[in-house]
Amino acid sequence: MNKEKIYAVLTGDVSGSSRLEGEQRQKLLTVLKHSFSLVDEILGDQTMAFPFEIFRGDSFQGVLNEPSQALRAAIIIRANIRKSFVTTLKNAFDARIAIGIGKISLLPDKRGGEGDGEAYRNSGPALDEMGKPPRFLMIRTPRTEMNSELQVELALLDAIIMKWSVQQAEVALEYFKGKNQEQMARFFNISQPAIRKRLFNSNLEQIVMLENRLTFLLTKAKKDNEIISP
Repeated sequence: MNKEKIYAVLTGDVSGSSRLEGEQRQKLLTVLKHSFSLVDEILGDQTMAFPFEIFRGDSFQGVLNEPSQALRAAIIIRANIRKSFVTTLKNAFDARIAIGIGKISLLPDKRGGEGDGEAYRNSGPALDEMGKPPRFLMIRTPRTEMNSELQVELALLDAIIMKWSVQQAEVALEYFKGKNQEQMARFFNISQPAIRKRLFNSNLEQIVMLENRLTFLLTKAKKDNEIISP
């Protein structure tokens, strides 16, 4: 492991999981595992420095090699959870995810949860602080100014994703897989105008703009040698 390299640690849990019982609890585990496989499929099998682990039934943690991909990974996980349980928007199942960015001093071979370093310390505590009013995404870096900007932008992203219907979450995942409108129309067996409407209502272009902004901030910070402990 390169101790100078910058990583992203994603720590999360499933909001609303206490309402699930019996077979639905088992379904949740299946959905989480499928979410992680989608991250590999969409972002590439070299994305993970350490694969996602599930603990306490509804919590998870994983380490990404490339911090700029962390936000897309979090959105993929949230979209897959939201589409997998048919419910009202108010009662939709979702995932709270805290992304910690920084260096890692210890990443054991066997268990990612035993790791330590800046990225871990930025992730776990951030999840504990999300609390109420409900926040579902947080990114914490070693830079206070960057954190302040991202807090505002992620609050707006939360407002978008929390309004995703099952159908909008489904089309978001296919969009992230690189399918065009015609391919999605065939896949869902609906008209292309219907796909266009779902894409528009999902605000995916705006989400990509936010991802590009995060990439820009991280690239600039690295260039300026700012991704270091304060």
